[in-house]
Amino acid sequence: MRTPRQYVVNLEKGIVTEQMLCDVLYSYNKRAKNWRDKKRQYKHSYAANSYAWFNNALENEKKYYEYKSEILSLLKPECIHEEHLENDYEMIIQYYLFYVVGDHSFHQPIHKEDVVKHPELNVVKIEQLLTKGANSDRLLSCQFADKVRIMLLSGEAKIVKTDNTENKTKKNEDNKRKN
Repeated sequence: MRTPRQYVVNLEKGIVTEQMLCDVLYSYNKRAKNWRDKKRQYKHSYAANSYAWFNNALENEKKYYEYKSEILSLLKPECIHEEHLENDYEMIIQYYLFYVVGDHSFHQPIHKEDVVKHPELNVVKIEQLLTKGANSDRLLSCQFADKVRIMLLSGEAKIVKTDNTENKTKKNEDNKRKN
């Protein structure tokens, strides 16, 4: 996906809109899932380089999930999701901080012990999470997503809750001219 011009303009002003944030998180999340899927594919491959490919996929999966996690750490989760999985031998319970950003939702895995660190959040039981990657043509560029992440973490950019930044900026410029 080509980075929208307004995103570039906003970032130059140190502004990250909720939709920009949503698109960055979505891009990191889907890239991590793409690498997760490649890792699974390479794990069962008998090709000569499959071990190296597997390790590369594992590193990239971890990298993109870490980037997503860094950004989510700046936000407040909505609740905790509790997922029950069964295999042939046992019931597995997994916990996730659940975030809603723009028109997407995101899960951040946490340990059972960490649930008590969030007494303000309700625990909601969910069905099994089924997730998949996305075509990279539909994602923001890695360079732009990285720039947004770095600027947010360094404090050079701030998250704003509206996408009317263009109108607000115009109004501010008009007010400066009047004064």
